[in-house]
Amino acid sequence: MISSRLARFEEKNARNRLVVAVLGTFAVVLFLLFFGVKILISFSVFIDKLRGNSPTSASQAIVLPPTLDPLPEATNSAQLKISGRGQSGLTVIVYLNGNETKKLTIPKEGTFSTVLIAQEGKNTISAKVLDDKGNISELSPVLKIMVTNKAPLMEVTSPQDNATISGDDNKTIVSGKVEDDVRVTINDRLVVVQNDGSFSYKFPLPEGDTILRIIATDSAGNQTKIERKVTYKK
Repeated sequence: MISSRLARFEEKNARNRLVVAVLGTFAVVLFLLFFGVKILISFSVFIDKLRGNSPTSASQAIVLPPTLDPLPEATNSAQLKISGRGQSGLTVIVYLNGNETKKLTIPKEGTFSTVLIAQEGKNTISAKVLDDKGNISELSPVLKIMVTNKAPLMEVTSPQDNATISGDDNKTIVSGKVEDDVRVTINDRLVVVQNDGSFSYKFPLPEGDTILRIIATDSAGNQTKIERKVTYKK
């Protein structure tokens, strides 16, 4: 009987301790929810004051990145004209291949332009905006451009130079092969280039001598020119 009473007493005490523990935990959670954030903010402000910073200096102004105008895929000139838009009165920093290259004030119109000297091969251009308080924007979208002045390769297999054509058919077949992404014209007539770089075009000839000017132009504007003289006799 005595052991039964002791067991019930211990069980009652255990329940009481459990209830107290649950209520205590709940109270701690409520305290942290209502007062914890304020305490953390106050502590952060206190630390800033110890460092000599005011609460307002910790918050930075939002500076929007500039917008750069598109560039061609490739060019044969090392001088690149870079233009764009940004908040007037602020400073735009222009980067070439990741290096700070130019720094200029954006005019009141909100547009700016400058000239960069690029290197042979692949180049990247980007920019940031800086205000008078030292706040700086995120990096603008990066532009990519290839600089090359190497003329494209082109082979003309027909007709042979100084060839003569006679008869009722006054057309000569102009054929050859070029590199990828190259445009071909024959006397200013655009020719279809196949996926393998080959081309073939039936060019009508007037009676007498004709100079065929076959020109290959790449995306950078570099050209390779080949001429063939063909004579047509009826």
